Amino acid sequence: MEPVKRTGSPSHQAQPSSQQGQRRPPQKKKKRSAASVLGSTLSYIMLVLGVSLILATIAILVANDMFALVKDEQTVMLEFDEDLSVGEMGKLLKENGLIRYRIMFTLFAKLKHVETFSKGTFQLSSTMDYGQMINMLQRASTYQDTVTVTIPEGYSIAQIAELMEKARICGSDDFIETANTYAFSHEILKDVPMVENRLEGYLFPDTYEFYVNDRPVNVINKMLNNFVSKYTDEMLKLTEENGMTVAEVVNIASLIERECKVADEQTRISGVIHNRLNNSDRFPYLDIDASLLYAIGHKEQLTAEDLQIDTPYNTRLYKGLPPTAICNPGIGAILAAIQPEKHDYYYYVANPETGAHVFSRTLDEHNAAVADMRALQQ
Repeated sequence: MEPVKRTGSPSHQAQPSSQQGQRRPPQKKKKRSAASVLGSTLSYIMLVLGVSLILATIAILVANDMFALVKDEQTVMLEFDEDLSVGEMGKLLKENGLIRYRIMFTLFAKLKHVETFSKGTFQLSSTMDYGQMINMLQRASTYQDTVTVTIPEGYSIAQIAELMEKARICGSDDFIETANTYAFSHEILKDVPMVENRLEGYLFPDTYEFYVNDRPVNVINKMLNNFVSKYTDEMLKLTEENGMTVAEVVNIASLIERECKVADEQTRISGVIHNRLNNSDRFPYLDIDASLLYAIGHKEQLTAEDLQIDTPYNTRLYKGLPPTAICNPGIGAILAAIQPEKHDYYYYVANPETGAHVFSRTLDEHNAAVADMRALQQ
């Protein structure tokens, strides 16, 4: 018997329909115009620049507040009779106008591992940075008796420190160490290196009221704030126009303050110093004995051996200005340093009887004047 032949397709194999057997042609991607691409790019750039500008502005505002860079001086006495958390302290400081950004203060305090502030009475200033405020608030209550002290023009840091100790404001050694090592945030000190005697010239001589047993950083901060307020925008402009820095002005002013005994001669002595500095090929050395005396201590008369002492403050051996100012000058000497008298004098010698100076143009004239002054002493 012959096998039966199946002419149909197996039932489990379905035949594709005519539509399923056809493939759609690939669609072509639309090309973006160059103008569209450029517009998108510019929009992105503008967005990035806008966001960057906003972030930079916020960073500047926060930095100004955190480091007390550009803030009006305001002193506030805070008193609270219970311990405060960091957040509560930030709120209190903001309410009293001492800071602007409570959240940033809170974060800063947390980074310093500060959790609470003990009750007490504290005097704070808006010119203190966050670190200074926290240090102050972590001390025992600072409310106490005050004392008025007058710092004479021309006093050195060492003399001021001794004055502070005698007035029971703070210890002399602590004062000097703080002046040499504490990183004060004043803009005017941004280019002043952290070296010994770095603040010489910036502790403005004036009459102050301080707390007894205060911290040296608070005392010095008050003097620095006074210096900043006295060095006006007009003075800063003149300093820049004359091609000088504030540090150079302070240095020259300190020399004028120590050299000059007659106020009317300050601008003339300034002129001599500027003439020598501006003609360093002919006059490489300032030959100012007051600078040497700053290094070796006060003496009525320098000896020949003294004049050979190897110190950067010996302007007979080292060219140009001394490494720092040699005292803290008053406003008169500072103005004289910025605006020296125009003349052609390069020498001067003091009259031992009057304190006035004889000014000379040449070495021969100067030697003759020195001989005359020595004759007066005999």
